[in-house]
Amino acid sequence: MAAYRYGNPHTSAPRTTVSGRAAGRGRGSGRQAGYRNPKYQYNLAKQNAKTGDSLDLSGLAGLLGGRGGGADFAEEDLKRQLEYDKAIWERSTPNVSGVGGNVVWDRDTNTVSSALSEENQAIYDDMVRRQGMFGGQVDFLAGGGWEDAQAKRFKQLQALYKDQDDENALRIKESNYNTGASLTQQKMDELTRLKGIDNRELGLLNQAFTESQALIDSNLTRQTNDISTMMNLGDIANSMIVTPTPDTQGNMPMVSEASTAWANQLAGVDAKRREGMSKMWSSILGGSSSLFAV
Repeated sequence: MAAYRYGNPHTSAPRTTVSGRAAGRGRGSGRQAGYRNPKYQYNLAKQNAKTGDSLDLSGLAGLLGGRGGGADFAEEDLKRQLEYDKAIWERSTPNVSGVGGNVVWDRDTNTVSSALSEENQAIYDDMVRRQGMFGGQVDFLAGGGWEDAQAKRFKQLQALYKDQDDENALRIKESNYNTGASLTQQKMDELTRLKGIDNRELGLLNQAFTESQALIDSNLTRQTNDISTMMNLGDIANSMIVTPTPDTQGNMPMVSEASTAWANQLAGVDAKRREGMSKMWSSILGGSSSLFAV
């Protein structure tokens, strides 16, 4: 006669003994022990459905699945727009080589440099030297050198009348000799001659002063002209900087839109990740009591 002894159905299979032998160890017994029993599996699934012991891991998809396609597409679009912006900048800032000069853009430092041709640079250097020379003359004359210039010019003007004055003096002596003029008359004729010379030389002195001041103005004008020549030569190269006109804005509106879209996608991914984390912990903490109950 068979006798049955039951253990814990969750941990061990029911043991059946027949004539002192364990039926579970015999061949062809037809019985499935413990947790492998179909009826046990059915009852366990039914219990879990009622008590909510199943673990919801759906939130892990957002937590472990990376940023997602939307953010990746936005990032790729941003990179593409930045490349477009770089291309626009390069096309609008070409290096220019002209007849009188050239322009070179440095895109690493966002600077531009212009240079004259060798011939124009030589002229430019001469203008720099000459304007410095004329400027030095202005400083010298305005600092008191004009007086020396006036005195020198006055002597030059006096020398123009030397022969004339000598001729007039001889004529007066000849006249006095022929007429037998008295000493008083001779003295009066000499004073008259010298008075005329003094009046003339007063005009010559004023003329020398005016000309000495004109030297200052002349040197200033020459210095200004040389500086203007320098600037005109510089414009040859500088005008090439805006050929063509640089587009400094480039593709920045599209870059801004792409950057905003990327930021929005990243924000959405972060929110989804946080939601997934919350669902996972709610599932773990909310259903653990039934899940691990014995």
